[in-house]
Amino acid sequence: MPELPEVETVKRQLEKRIVGKRISSIKILSKKQFLGNFQKTIGQQIDRLWRRAKILAINVGRLTLLVHLKMTGQIIYLSKNRKPISVGHPLPFSPNQLPNKTTRVIIELEDGSRLFFNDLRKFGWIKLLDGDKIEKELSGLGPEPLEKDFSLDYFSKKLANTRRMIKIVLMDQAVVAGIGNIYASEILFEAGINPARQANSLSNREVANLYRAIKKILLQAIDYGGTSAADQAYIRPDASPGRYQNKLRVYQREGKECFGCFGKVKRIKQANRSTFFCSSCQQ
Repeated sequence: MPELPEVETVKRQLEKRIVGKRISSIKILSKKQFLGNFQKTIGQQIDRLWRRAKILAINVGRLTLLVHLKMTGQIIYLSKNRKPISVGHPLPFSPNQLPNKTTRVIIELEDGSRLFFNDLRKFGWIKLLDGDKIEKELSGLGPEPLEKDFSLDYFSKKLANTRRMIKIVLMDQAVVAGIGNIYASEILFEAGINPARQANSLSNREVANLYRAIKKILLQAIDYGGTSAADQAYIRPDASPGRYQNKLRVYQREGKECFGCFGKVKRIKQANRSTFFCSSCQQ
């Protein structure tokens, strides 16, 4: 699933290409994945892109398109208005042409450029909402880990008040927004903390190390354009993969030698998700 670094990368690439342009048409190929009256966006200008947790937001006039990529969602931008459109980069799940069998929504802009919302498993969605509904949609999310309101004091208090396993807490979007399975494993390795530890068992020093690791790993991943993991589902809007997978130290490295010692990376299940860690380096 695309996490904070992947969605932030998508936002940064798209805003350079589509802000200031007007929507000329929207074609919905999967009705369950688009909520709202798309006709209200026709002729409206895209004013701003922003991100909240793992959700991309596109301001269109007085309305906002919220986009959640979920497990296999992609947004691909192409400037040429041709049918079929050749992407030029290898696409996961389908031929290198758009639209294809995974395309669910097509947004055409006034200059002929297009946004393709692809989603193999159909878990992702686009919602067209106004201000009040946007606030309700995002109300359950915790602070952004790279913003000021995610303070060490806030984080320390949250961990002190729960006995849940620390990896599960990191992935709780109500505690901190945007961290998923990939980066929870990488953050805990960076901090040297076993993912099965109870959150309230961490010392003040360990909490501080973990707090710093969150910011360090997320910023690094953004710098590298996000992670295209083994399934290669995540691609950037130009259809190219992310590059942070080449920097991963534990995620999807089960049985391989640990970069921090001579041990092997292990995999366990936590809340039905795979967790990767080194039992020697992470205490």
